[in-house]
Amino acid sequence: MSKTIKPTGRVAGKAALVTGAASGIGEATALLLAREGASVAVADVDEEGGNRVVAQIEKAGGQALFIKADVGKSAQVKRMIERTAKAFGRLDILHNNAIWFRHGSAVELEEKDWDGTLNVGLKSIYLAAKYGIPVMRKTGGGAIVNTASVHSLVGFATSTAYDAAKAGILGLTRVLAIDYGPDIRVNAVLPGAILTPLWDNLKVPPKERRRYAQMVPAKRLGKPEDIAWAVLYLASDEASFVTGTTLVVDGGLLARTD
Repeated sequence: MSKTIKPTGRVAGKAALVTGAASGIGEATALLLAREGASVAVADVDEEGGNRVVAQIEKAGGQALFIKADVGKSAQVKRMIERTAKAFGRLDILHNNAIWFRHGSAVELEEKDWDGTLNVGLKSIYLAAKYGIPVMRKTGGGAIVNTASVHSLVGFATSTAYDAAKAGILGLTRVLAIDYGPDIRVNAVLPGAILTPLWDNLKVPPKERRRYAQMVPAKRLGKPEDIAWAVLYLASDEASFVTGTTLVVDGGLLARTD
């Protein structure tokens, strides 16, 4: 974490919980929220990566803790919320960012991989709301930001489960905003092609990365920080009149018609 904590930052005094926070978008968001004054619970199944993010926050003078949690499982989500509230005394910001997926057409995709993708990518948001919203309301409310995707709006070949999960996030975001406003604001951020460690894990070659970059008007791949800034805005009081909607951060990908 290169910059120090801002005691009067945009989310100063607030408590945040970020899932999938051991790397990529979740890591960037956890670091930025901490830099802007929030105490941050870093939740992930990756214990090593999660503790590394916590160490960065603490080194910069912030407050953080790591919570190992499989967000597709109800008991672990409940425990995750409880540990956050116990550590910080409140919960103001919930960034549902975790994802797990397998590609495959409907015929090829294994049922267990459909279930795994939907559990981590969509069911987890319902569970976090179920257990998190009552805690948020105890101290006056808060903001929920769900990581959806450009896949929420357009289809990509063989992304059967992933696209279904990401599209479902938009419907769930709207319903939560309706049911729990005005004290709970709920929005979704829709990343485009964001360069995260996942690209290395999938062994995407440099030529293919350059092709993706040339597809968008911005002529580059997105950075995790590009999404983190959007999440910070939606979580902050600057977005006090923004709820039940989506913010696309894709470098202009969806503006293309060819």
